[in-house]
Amino acid sequence: IRYKRYSFCTLLIPNMRAQECEFSHFLIHPGHGRRYVPFAFLSTKPVLAFCRPKGFAMYLRKKNPRFYQWTKTYRRIHRKTTTDRVARRRTVKVARVSRAIVGMDLAAIQETRAKNKKEDRSAKAKAVRAEVAERKAAKK
Repeated sequence: IRYKRYSFCTLLIPNMRAQECEFSHFLIHPGHGRRYVPFAFLSTKPVLAFCRPKGFAMYLRKKNPRFYQWTKTYRRIHRKTTTDRVARRRTVKVARVSRAIVGMDLAAIQETRAKNKKEDRSAKAKAVRAEVAERKAAKK
């Protein structure tokens, strides 16, 4: 039985991926940057990665990356990077088409719809007028 020989690098490459700096959000490639484990740190992210000492120092001084122009956070907030914005496609408004139903032709359907609308409007108007009249009578 012959076994394939794998170099050490080919075994590690699939698992290695770039991380983000905790302060500047720049990418940290494998073998670069520095990890920081704060003392008595209670969080889901106990190991913080920093790409360079500048960001690490700012983090220790509790500075906010939103206020430093070189960070990605600042650039995203102030829209400094040009991003290709995808234009929303306009949806075609669907036009309703009346169709005849089995047992009724289109003209009969349209007549009944028009009749019902007129009746509803007139009934609502009558109800409103009656309510207004009752209120006036109650005030007197």
